[in-house]
Amino acid sequence: MPNSWRRLSIFVLALACPFVAADDWPQILGPHRNGIVTDTGLNLDWETMPPKTLWKVPIGHAYSSVAIVGDRLFTMAKRDKRDIALCLDAKTGKELWSYDAVPSYIDVQKQGGGPRATPTYHQGKLYCLFGRGELLCLTDKGEKVWQRDTFKNTGAKSQEGEFYYWGVSMSPLVEGDVVIVQPGGTKNNSVAAYHKDTGKLLWTAGDDPMGYASPIAITVDGTRHVVVPTGQSILGIEPVKGKILWRYPFGNRFNVTCAIPVWKDNLLFVSAAYGGGCAALEITPPKSPATAWRVNEKWTNNKEMQNLMATSMIVDGHIYGCHGDLAAFFLRCLDQKTGKTKWEKRVQGRYSFLALDKRILCWHERGNLSLIEATPAKFHVTAELPKLLTYKCWAMPAYADGKLYLRDERHLLCLDLRKK
Repeated sequence: MPNSWRRLSIFVLALACPFVAADDWPQILGPHRNGIVTDTGLNLDWETMPPKTLWKVPIGHAYSSVAIVGDRLFTMAKRDKRDIALCLDAKTGKELWSYDAVPSYIDVQKQGGGPRATPTYHQGKLYCLFGRGELLCLTDKGEKVWQRDTFKNTGAKSQEGEFYYWGVSMSPLVEGDVVIVQPGGTKNNSVAAYHKDTGKLLWTAGDDPMGYASPIAITVDGTRHVVVPTGQSILGIEPVKGKILWRYPFGNRFNVTCAIPVWKDNLLFVSAAYGGGCAALEITPPKSPATAWRVNEKWTNNKEMQNLMATSMIVDGHIYGCHGDLAAFFLRCLDQKTGKTKWEKRVQGRYSFLALDKRILCWHERGNLSLIEATPAKFHVTAELPKLLTYKCWAMPAYADGKLYLRDERHLLCLDLRKK
């Protein structure tokens, strides 16, 4: 094919297919839901060159992070007595559109009103899951495509009104033609898959209570698995028909598994607080058509890493995360192969993380930002930026095109990490 025709074909294809680019951040914790930033050469010398805040805007209460595609970012928020989806200009923070979606949610303990999940962008559509289980599909221009009540559709019972319940928090996963959510039914309706274009309920599976962590998709021995953290297990599900391939019992007395599983080097790392602990799992295929997939514990550890809300980062064979739930908190580094602790640091409060350029970016719940070296040798802070925002900063950080996006209960901030 002549070069001119090749270039024209690529240009036409790009116009016809609104896929995300390599440097977009289309869902919670990035393209692979693991918090890994692949850019290098960023400004990480904050003492010499403090990063500039490009903008800070009030957007409404929520714990939703942002999905970033090109020059637009998408999130969710509470305004007055309604929960909304909205789109902002990534360069300026200016609101481009909002969609009034559902009545606002707040838990019995009043930990915070508004949405918990992060919207997922896929091929020109936005998938938003709200606190009462309402699943909404919008175009990237804010036009409604379809909406479903995931509790009513599946027959799963909502736990709204219970004291130890904090609302639907997992972010929808798009895998192939399906959108995966986990309403938590006990009659083969714990996990649900909807057609991404029509909203038709395609299958349900499992009997476990609802968890709070977002599912991921992985490939094991050529087979796709949707990995779903429930309240009492980790499920591996074939995404087309919804067949459960394997189940690993895992959880705590509150059904509070919030940290996203991390798939790295053919090991699945899972962690939960309130006594849940952590484990590194090997998933092996059937030896014959008559046998099943197997889950083997490479190691387990009930004390050294109990992630509450934040997902741990895995860099160069080591796990970096925040241990603790209500009182004592530690930043810890564990060996991924053995689960042994390499170092720990007692800290005040909870952190969430991204990994970038041999550093772990640590975002404190009271609005302080720091960098530590991604090394098992020792705990070493290399840079700090205090008081960027205020308590509660429970939304996960997001990154795209050299810019970091941070959120507290009411504001969204854009920090420039590019070198001048």
